[in-house]
Amino acid sequence: MAQHDNLQLARQAFEAWNKHDVERYVRLLDEKHVFESDTIPAPMPGREAGRQFMQIYVSAFPDLHFDIDQMLGEGDFVVTRWTAKGTHRGELMGIKPTNRRTITHGCTVVQIKSGKLVHDWIYWDTGHLLRQLGVLPAA
Repeated sequence: MAQHDNLQLARQAFEAWNKHDVERYVRLLDEKHVFESDTIPAPMPGREAGRQFMQIYVSAFPDLHFDIDQMLGEGDFVVTRWTAKGTHRGELMGIKPTNRRTITHGCTVVQIKSGKLVHDWIYWDTGHLLRQLGVLPAA
């Protein structure tokens, strides 16, 4: 695919996240898609894993919204720097709702082949998020 198409596909994934449209998001994933993130203990393969991953975060932050700060494409890869905002109103990996408003920054590297997302590597400042939720002490 052309670099422009890959950038557009990556942007569509963030649009699906912002609309909390799990089905739209899952349709963008290859059937063998793999998620990797510092927030999960092991890579998560498959579309169902993508569905679960998204549902965890939109359930914990019902107003979750990503702002794209920068998006760069090279070959089969798109790198997106983002800012995420949301209010912690649902359980997140054992953390009871705090009703605190959070802002965190991260970066997603996605590999795209044949018009589908095939691999996501997600890096973000989870420490900052946990401090905002009161789980970690202030820096």
